[in-house]
Amino acid sequence: VNIERYKSFLKDIDPDIVATQEMNGWTQKTLEELAGSYGHPYALQSKEAGYPVALTSKTPLVDFKKVTENMLHSYIYAKIRGIHIFVVHLSPATYKKRLEEAENVLAQAKEISAREPILVMGDFNAQDASDSSYYGEEVYRMLKSREEKYPHIRNLNQDRLDYSVMNKFREAGFKDAYKLMKNEFTGSMPTSKDGEGNINPNHPGVTRRIDYIWCNTTAAKYLTRCVILKNELTRVISDHYPVYAEFTLPVKRR
Repeated sequence: VNIERYKSFLKDIDPDIVATQEMNGWTQKTLEELAGSYGHPYALQSKEAGYPVALTSKTPLVDFKKVTENMLHSYIYAKIRGIHIFVVHLSPATYKKRLEEAENVLAQAKEISAREPILVMGDFNAQDASDSSYYGEEVYRMLKSREEKYPHIRNLNQDRLDYSVMNKFREAGFKDAYKLMKNEFTGSMPTSKDGEGNINPNHPGVTRRIDYIWCNTTAAKYLTRCVILKNELTRVISDHYPVYAEFTLPVKRR
């Protein structure tokens, strides 16, 4: 039932590309079949075990890479219609591991000419300093309690909320697409995943924004819209809300 909801949602917004995380239980073959059902003949999944990321498209994926080394989960790189795209799912366990993973992604992005559009998108499992005024004691207590319950989780930095991971992208010249379009805070998780108002126990009901689309300066010039889509379908399809962006690309002359 939920997959049918997902197909209906995608057919309604008709995106050119779709980036997803936590494709648990899916294979490259079944992903291709799913993507074909909503009009995307091109699909790529990073791996088949653990927590894969995936990228599907109406047009071919060029020079793609699937990276699992030095990543708790993985990331995908591909070029689509001249846009360099990274689909990431950074570690949920520690901010130090996320920093390492962010540096890996940014090191590859740095090899690309700054004159070309670059997007880094996905679940970063990290807060951004631009939202700090919305994160009060409730968020701190939730993160602190998880550290006390699970010794392998260390997401507070010197007993404070960590913003260092997202700062890495800002320092590298990337811009937060949502904040380029919106000033108000909107959380990207959690949702009512089962449709009955029950929240995934791994994401207690404290609203945070940890899903982003980061643009380099060139890509930001073409950005025309970015929203976190909240409706009856997105409240139950996933435990995170989708981040949706539109870019108006220049027509290339022959």
